[in-house]
Amino acid sequence: MRQQALYEAKQLVFQKSSAVMSTLSHNLRGYPFGSVTPYMCDEQGRIYFFISDIAQHTKNLTHDKRMSLTVFDAAEQGDQNEHGRVTIVGDGSLVNQERSDSLINKYVALFPEAQSYRNAHDFNLWQLDAIRVRYIGGFGKIFWLEQEEWQQPAKQWDDEQELGMIEHMNADHQDAMSLILKQHYNLDDASPIMSGLLPQGFYLQSLKNNYYIAFNEACDSPMAVRKALVKMTQNARQNAS
Repeated sequence: MRQQALYEAKQLVFQKSSAVMSTLSHNLRGYPFGSVTPYMCDEQGRIYFFISDIAQHTKNLTHDKRMSLTVFDAAEQGDQNEHGRVTIVGDGSLVNQERSDSLINKYVALFPEAQSYRNAHDFNLWQLDAIRVRYIGGFGKIFWLEQEEWQQPAKQWDDEQELGMIEHMNADHQDAMSLILKQHYNLDDASPIMSGLLPQGFYLQSLKNNYYIAFNEACDSPMAVRKALVKMTQNARQNAS
């Protein structure tokens, strides 16, 4: 049950792209302050935000690093309580320059509109490291997930290899990605692009939206990624025929 809850919680975080960030207000001491923000999650479960120094939540974090992020599956109709939600409780910190450049490249690939923020001097990358995670998958499906459960091993390839895999897919295999997108989301797009890649899955960008597609199992090498994508393409072709 816990492993299934962990999997579902991670899938929800990977699938969504914005959430409610809660910080402790510096102006209204002791009161929580919520704001909506885009985010990016890496393979280890760390969350990243590209935010302005003048934003209220950033000012709050500079005085108190404690924060949370609530990701939820919005109900189109019916009872919202029947849908999953995840609250990641932890500490926020500025990402150092050594790591931030490559991470911002990945962030901009997911959110192209953030490129303009990159040229602004007051935008910086922040990181949320989980202390504990609350997952509710519906009525009676409630779990506290511990830090050691949430944190996953680092990917088994470097950023250069990752970029190479993404560029290869975008240059040579848009037809395959179009089939996969159709199979998983029933969307017709002849030219989607791969906008992100993790051991757990990948993102396809179509009509300014990102769509997360999970691998059947986590990939531990670039070769494993290749094999997984080939298999997914074959399955998509069979379903399309």
